[in-house]
Amino acid sequence: MTPLSYALLALIDLQPRSGYLLRKVFETTPLGNYSSSPGSIYPALKSLEKASLVRTDDTRSARGNRGRGLYHLTVAGETALHAWLAAPIGDLGEAMLRFAFLPENDRAAVLAFLDSFETAAEAQAVGLKSFLAGEGARLMSTKSRLAVEHGHRQLEASAEWARVAREQYCQKEEGENS
Repeated sequence: MTPLSYALLALIDLQPRSGYLLRKVFETTPLGNYSSSPGSIYPALKSLEKASLVRTDDTRSARGNRGRGLYHLTVAGETALHAWLAAPIGDLGEAMLRFAFLPENDRAAVLAFLDSFETAAEAQAVGLKSFLAGEGARLMSTKSRLAVEHGHRQLEASAEWARVAREQYCQKEEGENS
């Protein structure tokens, strides 16, 4: 499934919504980076429905006109969403999307995510550092090498973010519990 599909599942899990209301969330929040286009949101919703991950209710007005159906997660949709949220970090590109949708009150899930994110970022940073120290980097153009260095620094910064985020999250929790 795509990050857009998972974002839709997560939004529907938070609150059943119509396709129109889901599109509005994408248009008015940073989720727009994943798409606010009806040309991608509605087909993604249809795919989720076809895969039996969501269902719509058939709302009718007092006049009998069909209203906007609300999307709801099915049991299979909940299972898929929770498996995605709990999976170890592989692709750092969609990691922040997952982090944003982790349950607010699930301390273990938040800490597991931060640990996994830090580990993945550090491992990738080590790989790039190793590459930069090797013969391959010396054969690259200056611009290409600088691009790889940028990626290396971003990964180091991402690992540091995870350490700081864990510390801040734990401090906030301690303050709320005292």
